[in-house]
Amino acid sequence: MADAAGTFKHVFTHENPGRIDDYYKVDRKQMLGEGSYGQVVKGEDKSTKAVRAIKAIDISKISDPKRFEDEINIQQALDHPNIVKLFEVFKDAKRVYLVMELCTGGELFDRIVDEAEKHEGQAFGEARGASYMQQILGGIHYMHSHDFVHRDIKPENFLMQNKEGDAAIKIIDFGLAKCFTHGTSSPMKTKAGTPYYVAPQVLGKDGYDEKCDVWSCGVICYILLCGYPPFYGDKDEEILRRVKSGVFEFPSPDWDATSRPCKAFITQMLELDPKKRPSAQALLDHEWLKTAVVDKGEVKIAGLGGRLRNFRSVGRLKKVALTLIAQQLNDADIEELSNTFKALDVNKDGTLTPQEVRDGMTKFKIDIPEDLEAVMRAVDSDGSGVIDYSEFIAATLTTKQYAREEVMWSAFRTFDLDGDGCITKAELASVLKENADSALIVEMIREVDTDGDGSIQFEEFVQMMRSGGAEKVAAGR
Repeated sequence: MADAAGTFKHVFTHENPGRIDDYYKVDRKQMLGEGSYGQVVKGEDKSTKAVRAIKAIDISKISDPKRFEDEINIQQALDHPNIVKLFEVFKDAKRVYLVMELCTGGELFDRIVDEAEKHEGQAFGEARGASYMQQILGGIHYMHSHDFVHRDIKPENFLMQNKEGDAAIKIIDFGLAKCFTHGTSSPMKTKAGTPYYVAPQVLGKDGYDEKCDVWSCGVICYILLCGYPPFYGDKDEEILRRVKSGVFEFPSPDWDATSRPCKAFITQMLELDPKKRPSAQALLDHEWLKTAVVDKGEVKIAGLGGRLRNFRSVGRLKKVALTLIAQQLNDADIEELSNTFKALDVNKDGTLTPQEVRDGMTKFKIDIPEDLEAVMRAVDSDGSGVIDYSEFIAATLTTKQYAREEVMWSAFRTFDLDGDGCITKAELASVLKENADSALIVEMIREVDTDGDGSIQFEEFVQMMRSGGAEKVAAGR
């Protein structure tokens, strides 16, 4: 909910009126994936030309509407560079369509298979394996810190951003994800997961907690290094029996060259007792990740401090619009900004503290604003106390990146819920989960409504986006 201080939630996804074909050119012949739920195909936004992945789900095959609704709510609440984005939802008489970020590099599973075929008894080297695990655990820690558990961590549920060797990993498929608060929620009881990767506690009677994801990450790490699972068998019953025992090995000669810290890292994740199993957050600080990952991150943004400071003077509705645009832009469009965020994010948890920003600016010899703490509070537009990924991108975008007409139109359409060409108080309030007559909504409309008709036309929206300090941002001052 937005408040008088201007903080607001970063959840803009909603069920759109109208047919998906009115907004997207859907290529139903080129399938990206297929399952019992339906298909994943490519679609091009007719206004912005952005290419998305569209997951078409047969309504008749949704056995649990509440769980399906939870899946959408969880995915749209996540804001992390290693978690696939959900942009829009459409629904017709037969299907629900989830419009998501397009990842073109295929599944992590396929990359593991390719590497294992090249090197019998091995897959990735430690540097690549550690890089993948750092990204995976960063996303999982982010989920856990926001009280979500994935519950189906496996190589098939990680996509590669592109086909490059160092492509980023994206977590997908939140169909089994659940809201769970460590220490306050009752243990989860549902038998969820996949035999090779499921944690022993999930198979028991006493319930389990978020550490089930950590166990699954341990299995993935093992497979990343050697190409085969630690718990195996010809039938599910045999696999699950081995999982319950928790007994596994690092067989020779496949593991002879693997470092002791790497084996210790895997062993800690595959600890049978979940109370002794470390959290995803603790594992991000493990010596193996610190020494094995080759950190190539650096800050290349000119005038980073000036860009962040300038965000303080941006109008409230423009802040909301920039945050929305930050979520919708393709990774390739914001590569420099994204790399800067990752370079500043020392503990790789997907958020920035003021100290991380200060330390990073010092490390990369960037002028630090005297009022950095106040600047950070202004950038923290949801009031969480840290800088989330979309907040950082929104605050550092240049006019050239966000003031393109097709980009602004896509943002405008998100607020214009009925598609009539104007944003009303009720529509803005609905998107921001706010009361239509609240002082904040009234003021947001008033700031932009130049003709005084009580609503915002696209021309007024464009004028707002192209004014109010844009020149300073573009100049990097």
